[in-house]
Amino acid sequence: MLAKRTKSILIEALETDHRNDAILTTFTLISTILNIYGIYWLDGIVGMGISIIICISGAKIFFESYNVLMDSSIDEKTKEQILEITKKYKEIKKIDHFTSKPVGYKFLISISIYVDGNMSTFDSHKIADDLEKEINKLENVYLAIIHVNPI
Repeated sequence: MLAKRTKSILIEALETDHRNDAILTTFTLISTILNIYGIYWLDGIVGMGISIIICISGAKIFFESYNVLMDSSIDEKTKEQILEITKKYKEIKKIDHFTSKPVGYKFLISISIYVDGNMSTFDSHKIADDLEKEINKLENVYLAIIHVNPI
């Protein structure tokens, strides 16, 4: 539950590990008790079941964390949203680069914008600050960093 609320891969992996420990320990205990009474065949079935559960859990966690591990980029829909927000600022003459880096389930966004070189430093940075605040409101954006260049 906490993993879904925080969208944390680490907490989800720990929750899965603790749940599996409880389930697998219970089945191991049952198998051991039945061995005392001469029911040996269940031990092999429990061993295979434990192996399958561990493999499925590991694969699930791997596939969920793969995008973060492989340094993926933000989805195209969110990128388009960000570019649309940027286009609302008439003072921005050009966007030089747009990069995104994963931070957990969110992304760090870096954009270089170009404004009129005669604009004051204060005014150009006010535009960048306003743009950052607006982009940071998006759900899967961790932090937006806007770099201002004169044109």
